[in-house]
Amino acid sequence: MDDEKVNILLVDDLEEKLLVYDTILGTLDQNLVKARSGREALRHLLNREFAVILLDVHMPEMDGLETAALIRSRRQTAHTPIIFVTAFSDEIHTAQGYSLGAVDYILTPIVPEILRTKVGVFVDLFKKTQQVRRQAEERVALARAQAARAAAEEATRRSAFLAEAGNVLVRSLDSETIARSLARHAVPFLGDLCAVVMAGEVPEFPWRTELAWIDRGAPAQPFTASTTEMDLGPLTGLVRQILETGQWRSFPETVGGEPIPGWHTLPGGHGSDEASWRIPGTGIVPHSVVAAPLCARGNCLGALVVVLGENGCGFDPHQVRLVLDLADRAAMAIDNAQLYRDVQENDRRKNEFLAMLAHELRNPLAPIRNAAQILRMLEIPDPSLLWASEVIGRQVEHLVRLVDDLLDISRITGGRIQLRFETVDVAVAVDRAVETSRPLIDSQGHQFSVTLPAHPILVRADLVRLSQILSNLLNNAAKYTEPGGRISLAVTEEDNHVVFQVVDNGIGLAPETIPHIFDIFTQVDRSIDRSQGGLGIGLNLVRHLVQMHGGSVDVRSEGPNCGSEFVVRLPTIAEPSDSLAPAPASPFQASHGLPRPHDYRTTQSSHRPQL
Repeated sequence: MDDEKVNILLVDDLEEKLLVYDTILGTLDQNLVKARSGREALRHLLNREFAVILLDVHMPEMDGLETAALIRSRRQTAHTPIIFVTAFSDEIHTAQGYSLGAVDYILTPIVPEILRTKVGVFVDLFKKTQQVRRQAEERVALARAQAARAAAEEATRRSAFLAEAGNVLVRSLDSETIARSLARHAVPFLGDLCAVVMAGEVPEFPWRTELAWIDRGAPAQPFTASTTEMDLGPLTGLVRQILETGQWRSFPETVGGEPIPGWHTLPGGHGSDEASWRIPGTGIVPHSVVAAPLCARGNCLGALVVVLGENGCGFDPHQVRLVLDLADRAAMAIDNAQLYRDVQENDRRKNEFLAMLAHELRNPLAPIRNAAQILRMLEIPDPSLLWASEVIGRQVEHLVRLVDDLLDISRITGGRIQLRFETVDVAVAVDRAVETSRPLIDSQGHQFSVTLPAHPILVRADLVRLSQILSNLLNNAAKYTEPGGRISLAVTEEDNHVVFQVVDNGIGLAPETIPHIFDIFTQVDRSIDRSQGGLGIGLNLVRHLVQMHGGSVDVRSEGPNCGSEFVVRLPTIAEPSDSLAPAPASPFQASHGLPRPHDYRTTQSSHRPQL
């Protein structure tokens, strides 16, 4: 750094004097900048920094004194050393020059050694000043870098804390578990004690509080406690205020055990006795507190209180913002947990209602069915009565099917349904499903076909439930296909799975409907569902039963009025298990003696066997 050349400004209107200066000062090996007028000197000073200025006093237009005054008027050059050079010894000019900040006055003729020595001193001084300045700038830059690094590290620590807090908050959907985990997570990172207070829902238990605190003498493991008590010592009035106002509060350290300023105005405030300021059960006296509300969707669900004990040094603004951020995240998590609890409770009540409704509906259906059968047995000649008994019989059967669906949904959602697995030939299940759905298909005049493979396909399934799966899909196809439409049921084998494909050319499905078609109570066309008496639970039953069989069900449709295709896949078995009794042979094979073609067998409604 000492080898760097510095600038020396030489100002004189005579070229021969500038040449003399150049000769004398050339041995200093510095940058000699020459100016022939005061204006030119000022222009150089605008662009460079000079160690010293040699300034001739007597110059035309702007003399040296005037030039020096302008140099001193600029903040950047106010302290630049100026050496006046003149041939006249005038006390008035000398005094005026010193008053303008001149460091020396040299008379001509100049003694080279004297000029060289004086200028050299200012050059060395300038270099040392520059070195000190650079060192100061380096120290400032180092301090800033260290501060930035510390801030980045602290930001990283806080980000990691919030990230882990996010993981803690999503591990459970129980609000009390969330509050307990949050309190433990906050200690000792945020403070010596953390209290998560949740507003109760019944007057008998207005608060539910989860506490976590740490003993500074043994900080490895925090203590925890749960309480429904309203007395949280000095925090009681503060928590009440937070819950009432929904505004966060923070307080500085206490001094000499005196109450924190402002606390004495809060409800339930304590006296100046330190023992009365201890938080019950913890032995901690709060010296610094941040309390934030847990607010979500306009409701104050509780409060998050972080406390520093007597060894704490208070909360800085960054820590306060961290507590507020944590409170916002905790409020959302607790609100989601409460919403989930409400949904679960409503779902449980709905299932109980459906089960009760189904059981209650079955009671009057039995005598109605018996009465309709008695009317048919009486052989009454009146055609109106005969028609009425047939209508009653058909509608009762339809109601029985709807009630059975409701009961199945209730059993599945309650986990009470049990499958009776056995080795089943899929042809038998297809036969029973067709038998169940044939009246509805024929009543609509649909063209219906069944395609089976030439060889038996065995699955481990509940025959009744597998038949129910297929009949629900066939009923769904018949209901959503215009009269006279086409419906087909094809059975194939692919990759150790049996594939059932129910295809129709009915009203089809809109793209936005497909993701929700298997949801309970979902109806594609409510007018059709109402005319057919649908509840929107048939496909939901299909999905549940297929999943219980270890299979999958999918739906495809090109769009409205383009028909739809439902595909069910179930795993096959190679041979019947010895422990499982085989199901009866399919009527397609035994009762009617239908031959199997080499690849497939097809039965159509126009020439089907009487089932």
